[in-house]
Amino acid sequence: MMLLGPEICGNLAAATQREWLETNGLGGFASSTISGLNTRRYHGLLTAALTPPVGRFVLLSKLEETLIVNGERFELSANQYPGAVHPQPIVSTM
Repeated sequence: MMLLGPEICGNLAAATQREWLETNGLGGFASSTISGLNTRRYHGLLTAALTPPVGRFVLLSKLEETLIVNGERFELSANQYPGAVHPQPIVSTM
């Protein structure tokens, strides 16, 4: 297991450069960046190989996640658009 601290996870550029990949051994996989931004067309949470080992289809690209604690909303997912990222990254003062 690899542990990443706030110096990576709190930095959008650094977090977006780090990717993860989980395979199922049958040609299917899940992958993205640790920031949750899908920066490649094959990033997705459920990619299945319908005709293994090729014929891959992204069946679930991502989920929009929000945590609500005592009525306060925390957006956990992120999306990148031309010239903008939503939600705006919180700038750490650490």
